[in-house]
Amino acid sequence: MTKPKRVQRPKDELKRELIEQIALLRHSCQAFDNGLEAVGKHIALSLRVLLHDHRQSRALLDQLGLRSGRYLTSAPPLNPRNIATECNLVAMHLSNTGARYLPLVATGGGPMGLQPISFVNWWNDPVLKDNQGRKFCRRELVLHVADTDGGAHVDPELDEAYMAISRENSLGWVFSNGRSSAPLDGRPELICMRQIAHEVLSTIHQGASAYSQYAQPISKGLPVNPSD
Repeated sequence: MTKPKRVQRPKDELKRELIEQIALLRHSCQAFDNGLEAVGKHIALSLRVLLHDHRQSRALLDQLGLRSGRYLTSAPPLNPRNIATECNLVAMHLSNTGARYLPLVATGGGPMGLQPISFVNWWNDPVLKDNQGRKFCRRELVLHVADTDGGAHVDPELDEAYMAISRENSLGWVFSNGRSSAPLDGRPELICMRQIAHEVLSTIHQGASAYSQYAQPISKGLPVNPSD
């Protein structure tokens, strides 16, 4: 069978595509902040389109020469001396009735703000460690959600470590009121997607002047709950 001929996209079309992809990412972030946590799956898919090279598919930001610079991180490196679990893209919000995961952006940005590092380190350095010492970087989290867990596909089987993080509370974070304890509300991997999206939008907004006006980060404060 003859392989179908492929035609190069014009550069202007790639630029328009980036503007559209940024709009889709911002729209998903707004939906997430309004309470639709499951849209974190669509956030992961947008992040994959923007950032991930795979075989013949090139990341859109790479095609436009925007992937090799400095990226803004909100997560400090994992502490090698810390024997406890870590998830440096999220925070724990306590209320009178329980506790839940929140992206750092919802709490005001976290303790270190946004700091520039190389894309390679930003994409590949671990940001999460579970109770078995298993580590995940942004790339792994994004691809697990996008490729196997509802972004582009729903696989019948999931990676064991990812299953533990997303379904079995292998972070081990719990809320206790002295009488009982329960895992935090929310799915940490989807909360991570929201925070990674904030980092990407902030990076484009600050570092890519041609697209800055389109990539204004969505920065909604902590939701107000009368019972908190």
